Amino acid sequence: MKNGVQLIEKEVPNAGVTIRISEELDNNYKHVTGIAALDNIGLNHVLEHSSIDGQELYPKGFEVSFFQSNLFVAPDKRYLSFDKRIANGNKINLEIKDGGTAPNYPYTLKIYLRLSNED
Repeated sequence: MKNGVQLIEKEVPNAGVTIRISEELDNNYKHVTGIAALDNIGLNHVLEHSSIDGQELYPKGFEVSFFQSNLFVAPDKRYLSFDKRIANGNKINLEIKDGGTAPNYPYTLKIYLRLSNED
C-alpha cells in the first residue's frame, strides 16, 4: 500500500488528566507524515510530550487544536503535516493533558497518524 492511516485510541476517564500513549508505528509503512484528532474531544488540550523514536515531534505546550478538525473538513485535509519520520515499527510517545472541556467523560481519544511508503 502506498498510503495508510494508523488509529490510536485511549480512554480519558475524567477532566484534566494527562493521557500517556506509547505505541509502535505500523511496520508496513516507511514513514509517518501527519497527525490528526477530531474536535469532539473538546478544547484546550496540550501536548506535554511528543516524540517519534526519541526525537521531539512538537514542543511541550503545543496545543492539540492545531491538529483538531471536524467532519466538515475532507479526510485528506485533516492532518497537520510534519517532516517525514521513520515509521517501520518505531515508537510514538505522546502525553496529552486533557483540557477539561469534553462534552462527556469518560470518552475515547482518537489520534490518527498518516502513513506513507513514498520516498
